[in-house]
Amino acid sequence: MSFEAILYIAVLILSAKIFGEALHRINQPTIIGNVLAGIIVGPALFFLVEPIDEIEIFVSIGVFFLFFLIGLEEIDLTALFKVLRGRIFAGSALGFLIPFVAAGVFGFLAMDMDFVKSLAIASVIGASSLGVTAKVLTDMGKLRSKIGLEIFTMAGIIEFIAIIFTSVVIQVDSSLNPEIEDFAWLFAKMILFFAVAGLLSVFALPHFFRFIRKHLQAQQVYFAVVIGVILLVAYFAEISGIHGAIGALLLGIAVSRMNKKEYTEISKSVHVIGYGIFIPIFFAGIGLHFTLSFFELPLWVIGGFLAIIVGAKFIGSYLAAKVAHMKPARTVAYGIMSKGAVDLALMLSLLNAELLENNLFSLLVFGTLITMIISSVELQRTLKKIVPVKIGSQELALVPVYFRRAVSEYAAENAMVLDYPTLSPDISVDDALKNNDNEFFVVLDENNLVGLVSKRDLERAQKKLRRKTAVKNVMHKKFRTAIPQEPLFFAIQKLNSNPASIVPVMEPLDSKLVGVVTAEKILELLENNESPKQ
Repeated sequence: MSFEAILYIAVLILSAKIFGEALHRINQPTIIGNVLAGIIVGPALFFLVEPIDEIEIFVSIGVFFLFFLIGLEEIDLTALFKVLRGRIFAGSALGFLIPFVAAGVFGFLAMDMDFVKSLAIASVIGASSLGVTAKVLTDMGKLRSKIGLEIFTMAGIIEFIAIIFTSVVIQVDSSLNPEIEDFAWLFAKMILFFAVAGLLSVFALPHFFRFIRKHLQAQQVYFAVVIGVILLVAYFAEISGIHGAIGALLLGIAVSRMNKKEYTEISKSVHVIGYGIFIPIFFAGIGLHFTLSFFELPLWVIGGFLAIIVGAKFIGSYLAAKVAHMKPARTVAYGIMSKGAVDLALMLSLLNAELLENNLFSLLVFGTLITMIISSVELQRTLKKIVPVKIGSQELALVPVYFRRAVSEYAAENAMVLDYPTLSPDISVDDALKNNDNEFFVVLDENNLVGLVSKRDLERAQKKLRRKTAVKNVMHKKFRTAIPQEPLFFAIQKLNSNPASIVPVMEPLDSKLVGVVTAEKILELLENNESPKQ
């Protein structure tokens, strides 16, 4: 390696960190500062650094570390599988497909690109990236809130779809005249790699890491082994016909399932070398490939792609939030449309695979930076107006005045359930729990309301005493009730203070029980925007 390469790497690290810090101080993603550093010290402006082979090695390693940390810290595979058949997955698919289709059609028809290249560009434009969104949600203390988890899950699904799709496109492009059999073999290899790597990661690697940690005494040997395994997995993924980043991502997901102590140690170690050296060089390396040559493209091409990257991505994200019944949809959309690390990594992979010319690569990077700024600024601005609104055990993220307005046209009877489970106060707890999956019960004594009890209340009774313990001994005798014409807003306040998260609705004249207001019925009412019953 020449001393010139050492100088280049030193300049990249220092400039990436300095500009990253500068952007962080104005509440913008540090990624933008890293990329700007590469643009400023690279060929686009001052030409202090050029993208030589030695730097490309650092950039490639940075990609592997980045995707390993994404799998380790950002993607909850268990949560993703839980929503695969739900509205969140349908919304995620729509959030990816709208900008994907818009970009694919624009490239294929308007710009006369070949089919594979238009798919490649469409896949990175359709992608979302968790990094910037996660940072904003974490900084504002919203990551573990209902809206934070919903945004995070949906963006994670879109991110995962884009990574897999781009990997497939790159491998298909590397085959000459790909046939249906090539697609089938590619998917077979991916499934085989996922299966083998997954089994090894879940059943073998944790034991291997524990063995290394326990028996080897040399300084930092455990850390070195983890780094070596990341690079080996990426290498075997590449020779299996799968992008090395996919292998690193899968390894990160597997390691995330290790116990807290080992997970924390691995995360901290990889963070130090990843975000300390290689990942900033990776993002700065993207800036090195950026040029102002995209201004040579026709204005309608520049405008078209920017409109798709920003506009179509927002529209797709907004409709995704609507399909998934997430509220407020606009805030969720700003979180879902976020671009960042993954998009830039995929773009660089397409550039290296010669699926992108430099001028179009630079245009996509420019559009990505614009989207990152818009999404982070707007997500922060709209989140500041939102507080969690509690409805029983459920939580909605809404602007308080909008919530009051949303329920103002409803009365308690509009959210009332007429078919509700009942128990006698003299029945035993054991009999009440048998073959009964209801979460709450109304306790009636000769049609008179005498108490409320939840399944959890019943389960708290000692197992040995459940046959001898009557429901009246565990039920709640003090609770608030509503009348049918009472504003729903006040019924919700009573529901939040009541045991069992329900509100009995009584006729005001004869105190007869006519129904119960439940959190599920209220959420269903708000999500479906039903008109009040007359």
